[in-house]
Amino acid sequence: MISIIVHSGEWDRIYHAFSIASTYSALGEKVSIFLTYWAIDTVVRDTAETGDERKDGIIKKAMDSGKMKSLKEMIELGKQFGNVEIIVCSGSLDILGYNENDLPEWVDRVGGLAEQLMTGEKVIFI
Repeated sequence: MISIIVHSGEWDRIYHAFSIASTYSALGEKVSIFLTYWAIDTVVRDTAETGDERKDGIIKKAMDSGKMKSLKEMIELGKQFGNVEIIVCSGSLDILGYNENDLPEWVDRVGGLAEQLMTGEKVIFI
């Protein structure tokens, strides 16, 4: 199993984590995406802003023209293959003051970092 640990809250990094997961999934690999700290904050707030005006403009233009999928579409694409599980860090959730009801419907469950490190044959940190 490939474990992708996403710490960054930068939207473009989160997007690319899901793009990588979708690609691995299409190739038949089982993938776990583990969202922690600022990645959780970004997905709960459901924002596509990167904090960089230039990047935001490029991303918006690419999405509007159909050259780039939305984050939700990218997640759905990865899940279509049945190989992608999305897990949110329980400790980070608590520290940030969120609970499971705040999470998007595409999150599969809440779990811990140790599990990701122990079960991932390959771990990618973003």
